Amino acid sequence: MASYSRPSEGEAAPLPAASEPRTGTRVAVGFPLAAVALLSVWVARDPAPPELTIWTLIVLPLICAAYGLFPLAIGARTSVTFEAPTVLLAGLVGGPIAGVLAGVGAGLGDVNAVWRRRSAYAGIAMLHGFAAGQVGNTWRTGAIPLVAAVALAGLACIAIGSVGLALVQVDRGVWSMHRLAGAVLVDAGELLVWAPLLVLLARSFSPSPGLTSLALGSALGVVAFGAWALTTQRALVEHERRARLSDPLTGALSRVAFEAALEREHASVLRGERPAGLILCDVDHFRLLNERHGHLGGDDVLRLVVGRVRIATRSADVVARWGGDEVCVITPGTGTLAELESVCEQIRLAVADAPLACGEWVTVSVGATLLTDRMSPQATFARADEALYAAKRARNAVCVLSPDVPAGEVASWQLAGAS
Repeated sequence: MASYSRPSEGEAAPLPAASEPRTGTRVAVGFPLAAVALLSVWVARDPAPPELTIWTLIVLPLICAAYGLFPLAIGARTSVTFEAPTVLLAGLVGGPIAGVLAGVGAGLGDVNAVWRRRSAYAGIAMLHGFAAGQVGNTWRTGAIPLVAAVALAGLACIAIGSVGLALVQVDRGVWSMHRLAGAVLVDAGELLVWAPLLVLLARSFSPSPGLTSLALGSALGVVAFGAWALTTQRALVEHERRARLSDPLTGALSRVAFEAALEREHASVLRGERPAGLILCDVDHFRLLNERHGHLGGDDVLRLVVGRVRIATRSADVVARWGGDEVCVITPGTGTLAELESVCEQIRLAVADAPLACGEWVTVSVGATLLTDRMSPQATFARADEALYAAKRARNAVCVLSPDVPAGEVASWQLAGAS
């Protein structure tokens, strides 16, 4: 049922921003206690509880726990497991005790959750199993047909799940009628999907519990393989995404990632944050270095330049390889041209700090401007590129252009460190 849906692995259930960490403890403790209390009252009043077998006492709860190890993520926050029909089956064929034990197994399988979520989840599953067990007793005595028993057990679980979700929302102070109604609809849809299978499993369990359990185990294998395949596929997609966002040679961000970071920083500036610095660095005489030391030597130069640029910048700054021998830097919070020029000079000096292993000295030309709310990211990049070309005319130099300086005008005081 939908109440068996869980937040995806590694993600906690949504809480209000100012929520107390202990929020949810009452429902986490209350649900299991309610299930145990109901079962105790029923056992005390029923003179002849159903006979428990190894299948209902051990096998079905273990299958429920195993299902919890392989949740299938269906969204950013939600993953679905398949203990629900097994809990209902245990209750239908084994009575309330078997249903509650299966519910305990369902909670134990949620190994990646904090204890409050596991306890609340197990408590609701135990209540589901108890309700299914009560209905199962009626079916086994011949009072109602199996199809009606499955329907009644499903409706009882929908009601329990709705009450449980409502209490969780009240306890956490995040009431949402929309979410509650959506959960009921999902529960109803899952009941329609599982009902025919539950009828078949319940009918075959009494004459052949081993074969029925084997069928459930086979289904578990399919689910486990599906969860593994989904996890593997997502890992591959994430690897490919990271490959697109990073430069394989230097480990800096790629051009695509840099353009996205520039857009994000510009959006921050538009929201009122301080301007940021946009810095472009170009290795001086890179073609000659390639000719002297080959492409492997050129690769060493690029790695060295990126490493020294990182040393000269802050951890919050964005360092990327734009392409070829050009390195780009975004320095958030650099509000003035004087601050920006100081950062550029640190980068220039850091790169020229020591020679390569072959004895060659490497220098860079640095051009920069401020990313403000008066220019688009593209226009800002063009201005920084203009500053870079001015610096390259002198080599081993820094040129910082104000965003307000008309294109083509570069004052002599803006060139620093030329050699």
